[in-house]
Amino acid sequence: MSNNYTINSIYHIAKADFLQRVRSNNFLIAIGVCIFLIYSFVPEIGASYSILTLGNYRGFYNSAWIGGMVANCIPFFALIGFYVVNYAVQRDYDTGVGQIIATTRITKIQYLFGKLSSNFAVLFFMLLVIAVMTVVMFYVRGETTHLELDKLLTPLMVLGIPAMFIVSAIAVFMDSINSLGRGAINVLYFFLFVAFVGGSIVNPYLDVFSVSTTMAEISKSLAIIHPDWNGNSASGLIIRELPAQISVFEWEGIHWNLLIMAPHLFFMGNSVILVLLAALGFNRFDTTKIRGQKAKLKVARKTTKEPRYIPSGIKLKDATLPKSRFSFLAILKAELKMMLKGNNNLWKLFTVVFFILSAFTPMAFAYKVSLPLLWFFQILLLSKLGSREITTRCDDYIFSSPFPLLRQLPATLAASTLFMTILALPVMTRLAILEDFYGVFAVLVGALFITVTAITFGIMTRGSKLFEVLFAMTIYASFNKIPFLDLIGSIEASRSLGMVYYFCGSSLGLIFLAFMIRKRQLIKV
Repeated sequence: MSNNYTINSIYHIAKADFLQRVRSNNFLIAIGVCIFLIYSFVPEIGASYSILTLGNYRGFYNSAWIGGMVANCIPFFALIGFYVVNYAVQRDYDTGVGQIIATTRITKIQYLFGKLSSNFAVLFFMLLVIAVMTVVMFYVRGETTHLELDKLLTPLMVLGIPAMFIVSAIAVFMDSINSLGRGAINVLYFFLFVAFVGGSIVNPYLDVFSVSTTMAEISKSLAIIHPDWNGNSASGLIIRELPAQISVFEWEGIHWNLLIMAPHLFFMGNSVILVLLAALGFNRFDTTKIRGQKAKLKVARKTTKEPRYIPSGIKLKDATLPKSRFSFLAILKAELKMMLKGNNNLWKLFTVVFFILSAFTPMAFAYKVSLPLLWFFQILLLSKLGSREITTRCDDYIFSSPFPLLRQLPATLAASTLFMTILALPVMTRLAILEDFYGVFAVLVGALFITVTAITFGIMTRGSKLFEVLFAMTIYASFNKIPFLDLIGSIEASRSLGMVYYFCGSSLGLIFLAFMIRKRQLIKV
């Protein structure tokens, strides 16, 4: 009887959470991004970019090769997947569902394993959609019509399922820590993800998200079959020209063995332990601490002496009428204060440290590392801008004020862009001294594009999550030298493509979109 109750509890928690996730707009957006990644990671033959380069060889587009290229997307699926499934426990706090669950016989372990099951079910469903898209890509890009379904889908499933399970467990563990805010969890996972990716490059046994597994197997097979191979290989989005003489290499797929699977199975097992550790610290929706803090605040308010007001004898009819006046600088100053007030000391420390590094470190490091990280640590400030009025329930007051579309929204745009530009001043000054005016312009456009994207996405979604996810992915892509997402012109390939002009045009388009959506919101007030 007890076992049946445990299984039923986990099942119903997982089912309810799964249905809620797959019906959300965030899930549809994530699926769309994954499909776009697959389409991009399987470029057509002769394209100007490549995902896997093998020097004087290229892969023959058969089932195994296309399956291997899709498997190379698994790290990106792991990054996107976390932002789809996190916030499951915190949502139950916010909606009050958690307090209802706390009155039942459901234990902490049952509840958290139910969330783990729902997370994994959502991500596994994503893998199934990706598998269907992989078959489509075979018929779109393949050089042969002979479909070998096992070689096409086995890399995705065998390497993707452990990665998605690990992501599910990490999401449950972080979500059960009450002291971490939603934005802090998003930022923390991003750095954890980068650490996993870096560790897999150093040691293949730390390849949690299958960063190098496929490439290592391809290189091994190529060296055996074609001894004349020059040994050059790389993975990632690489802008290149095909060599004059290039041979075709027909790969038959990964030869699976225990050495390949052992690290993934090991981390899957530890993921279960991670959820059990989360259960030890989970308070099972006990809000007594929060109520205690509120009670102390109430007592403190009561003990505070209220000021005594002495009637002045002034009558309302004798008072002078106030004069209507408007100062854009005053609103700009207020917007800056609201952005910067209330941030914790850790944010201040990181901001100051990276600001100093961007001023005094070698130019290559300051331009390509310090400035992107300095801007990245502002993610929690920027992501609130477009949805701040909604989340604080001040939209009725702000939207009913005089000319909010011409005053408040431009002030928010100007304040955030000014703040990001000030942070970039050391790098911009050094670029100007070096007479790199393209770089100065690129940094200015990058500051504008980031703030405009944050505000527009916040207005569109009435939340901060979409911008946080996409901005984290953009910074990660820039570190991997992907020119299409280079916001500051630090990658040579992006300069040759003139990406700064695309970002400039996109910024103007997003500003127009932000004003149009905000105008519709004002009409509904």
